[in-house]
Amino acid sequence: MDNALKQYPCQLHAYTLLPQKLLLLLTPESKEALSRLIQHIGRSYVPYYNHKYHRSGSLWEGRYNSCLIESGAYFLLAQQFTDTYAKLQPEGLGANLTWSSYGHNTGEIELARITPHNEYLQLGDSVQQQTASYRQFIQVPLSPVIQSRIQTCLEQNCVLGTPKYCQQLEALIHRHVRPRNRGRPRKHYHNQVADWVWLENQASRLLQRYSYQEIRLPLLEKWVDENVQSAFPNDHRLGSHFLCNHQALLRGEGTMGSLRAIAQHQHLQATSRLWYSGTMFRDSPKEKYHIEQYQQVGVEAFGYQHIDIELEHIMMQYDLFQALQLRPQVELKINTLGSSVEFSRFRQALRQYYQPFTPLFNEIWLRWLQHTPERLLQETDALLKILQVKAPKRDEFISPASRQRFESLTQALSRMGIPFTVDIDLYPANDYCHTLVEWHSDKLEADTLLCRGGRYDASASQQLGKPVFACGFAFMLDPIMRLLKLTHGNMLKQRLVDVVIIPSSAVAKDYALTIGCTLRKAFPQLSITNDFSYMQIKTCKKNAIRQGCRFILTVPAEASEQIEIFDKDAEQYREGNMSTMIGILSHSLNS
Repeated sequence: MDNALKQYPCQLHAYTLLPQKLLLLLTPESKEALSRLIQHIGRSYVPYYNHKYHRSGSLWEGRYNSCLIESGAYFLLAQQFTDTYAKLQPEGLGANLTWSSYGHNTGEIELARITPHNEYLQLGDSVQQQTASYRQFIQVPLSPVIQSRIQTCLEQNCVLGTPKYCQQLEALIHRHVRPRNRGRPRKHYHNQVADWVWLENQASRLLQRYSYQEIRLPLLEKWVDENVQSAFPNDHRLGSHFLCNHQALLRGEGTMGSLRAIAQHQHLQATSRLWYSGTMFRDSPKEKYHIEQYQQVGVEAFGYQHIDIELEHIMMQYDLFQALQLRPQVELKINTLGSSVEFSRFRQALRQYYQPFTPLFNEIWLRWLQHTPERLLQETDALLKILQVKAPKRDEFISPASRQRFESLTQALSRMGIPFTVDIDLYPANDYCHTLVEWHSDKLEADTLLCRGGRYDASASQQLGKPVFACGFAFMLDPIMRLLKLTHGNMLKQRLVDVVIIPSSAVAKDYALTIGCTLRKAFPQLSITNDFSYMQIKTCKKNAIRQGCRFILTVPAEASEQIEIFDKDAEQYREGNMSTMIGILSHSLNS
């Protein structure tokens, strides 16, 4: 490897050598440099290995795997993955980091073969600061989502980057660069109404366990003050003759509705924990009338000042994704914005910095500069990228107290075992302060945001006209449903019916009705239906299985005859009288 690095222009940033794998983090200086470097290693090492161990033939299982990395978003994570890869492996390799660049990048030893990347150099002004910052950075273990994403991109030779970066590449080269899921896409899914009911029930049960109180928000609200602008910009103004020829607001976000609710009920402003669900509306140029509807479950808490409520909200989010079996597919990103005053100062500094360049700005950039100047720091336009180098940094405006507050929150998350990533480029879509939280899934090629929330004390206080502490978040049910269909389609096929009772003939229908009444009293938690279609018994059984039922009872004409029960889960047929049926159902449900 050292000889290859001397002959071919590649910079080595990190590596791990394992008995079955060679993992390299490289920056090639030309298109052919990487392939020739790997080719040189293979052509020189394989003959040496064969000669030493008296063998012949190929050594590697196939061609090498590689993935392009978006350095700004993933380089340090990829370096941590490479340096600590041995720790992730079984069979006693966990503590052996000798054959890796871990010691060099953490400042324990010095290796001439390593060239630091620009992202690593930005960790500090000196080598000591860089190694210290990197040691602190890798103390937080890589989340399973990040590990899986890096491994998948390597195996499929895809791009390791943010969705926006990948979309730009795809538009440029006209090919797919993101990992694909196995199998053909599904052409249809289960009853969508049942799917939505099931998903909303999952969220509802979770929020009830945390003792949050449900509130109902109106679909339309009267527009009272033309001069008041919402701090949460999704409220959609509907200029039709609703509400006695007054203009109205279509419900665009539950936060404003919750604030209006507690403004009308003063006792809720002390301490209250609320949740809501339903259809929301937002502007969309893709739709005919520029209005798009979406489903949301939101949570709001008022009157809680410290980080405890934020930790509880993150735990609730984690619990829902855990209950939906989506933890391996979702990633938690957090960031601190400082207090509302500190974040306002940062925005003002950005406006002053970009003001001399406004003659070069287009209409969109000028609008961003006025309302959300931090968005200019996230664009990849050539002009803006040049200006971003010397733009004010958010960290310069965060006070020691705000830093300590955020460190306390991240330490608590680590103790609770909730994986997270601190994303310094994460900025709010609304008027948040202090903590900003987002859950994403790169399994979704578009609209990867599943949940967003944070603290918004200043905005809530402005709306209510008095100081109030406010914190909340919202689950985006539409992308969550898409992710469930993509990864756990079978989970959505919930049973509509537990027990189907089929009379063996028209004469047996009275006895079947009696059995149904008896079973409903004995098992109130089960949904039990009688099949009176009078089709052939074989056809009735097939229809019952299509409904997802577990137990099929075939009832004879006489009560003295045996009832047949089929347990689909156990694939067993049993026979017996009414008492036996109740015993079989009880035993099957409790086992």
